[in-house]
Amino acid sequence: MTDAAADADADTDARTKGYADGRTDGRTGAAIGGHPDGATASGPPGAAAPESTGRRSPVISRLEWGVMEVEGLPPGKDFVLYPGGGHPWDWAAHGTRHSPGVRPGDVRELIERGATVLVLSLGMDERLRIAPPTLELLRQTGVEAHVRETRAAAALYNSLAAGGRPVGGLFHSTC
Repeated sequence: MTDAAADADADTDARTKGYADGRTDGRTGAAIGGHPDGATASGPPGAAAPESTGRRSPVISRLEWGVMEVEGLPPGKDFVLYPGGGHPWDWAAHGTRHSPGVRPGDVRELIERGATVLVLSLGMDERLRIAPPTLELLRQTGVEAHVRETRAAAALYNSLAAGGRPVGGLFHSTC
């Protein structure tokens, strides 16, 4: 096996590797399976959402500590982005905290809104974790998912969006 093939195999194995504290290796997430529902609504579930950008995933145009700018949305700190729009990420909606981390409800929203590939950020200092039940959800479904430090997550997300992929993401712009 070549070094490149070994690296690819290690990367694939890392997709489902979760640590006891809920963190992943920071390089990739698990492959998960979704069901695009064709919905065009934007914003938190049940909320009116003027921030819709159509079915294309909005692009992140600026990212600095504590500030993000996203195509078609007002500047903010943390965002939930998906095909057709996005909204500020309200951690309280699903009980998200740095630890245990991103909750299954956060990920389900992306899938329900039509994302077939997910990018989950760990924060600029990688303090945000991925909760064990979320890792389990990622293992059980078939949507492609990647876990990265926030700057790397934004770069990957933008690349996927520019390529026309129906990408969704959770972005935390501080620690």
